[in-house]
Amino acid sequence: ITDGSWSVPGGRVESDRRRARSLARKLGVPLEPTVFDPEHGVSALAPYVAAYFPSARIVAIAYRGEPPVDQPMAERLARALASTFDETGRKRNFLLISTDFSHHGDPDETRERDERSRKFFDSPSRSDWILAGCDNRPGMYVLARLLDPAAHTAVLYHCDSFELSGQGRDDITSYFFSYFW
Repeated sequence: ITDGSWSVPGGRVESDRRRARSLARKLGVPLEPTVFDPEHGVSALAPYVAAYFPSARIVAIAYRGEPPVDQPMAERLARALASTFDETGRKRNFLLISTDFSHHGDPDETRERDERSRKFFDSPSRSDWILAGCDNRPGMYVLARLLDPAAHTAVLYHCDSFELSGQGRDDITSYFFSYFW
């Protein structure tokens, strides 16, 4: 968790410092500004946050040790965020999860993994988060815990690195751009 900021075209995206410090205290972790220097999962999204939510402040969270999933840590994180995303909180806050899906596969392996991940998107629940084959499974766990049981899902776009670039046929990463409400 950091209380830093990100330079973006036309300005900066600031951390919600009070909430970042509060979350760090709840989780018993220090603020670590340097962990986000090389982390493209936050810096790549910050310009979009600035463009579409210009007054938004963020609380950026990164975790180590994946895989395997540190489920107790993911559960602590879900509990720590629960009040932020309760019925009232969901009207003022949103959760943005950055994750890549299938990694290092050929087209057939990627398709098979993505079909499994699609099952999570089709019917997200506390029991099927494990189906999401991605590099941020704690994020999927937290998402599944915070979603209202009546939540809806839309996969806005699904593609993969080979489709986009025509390169790396045996080392494909896939992407699901989705929205939950």
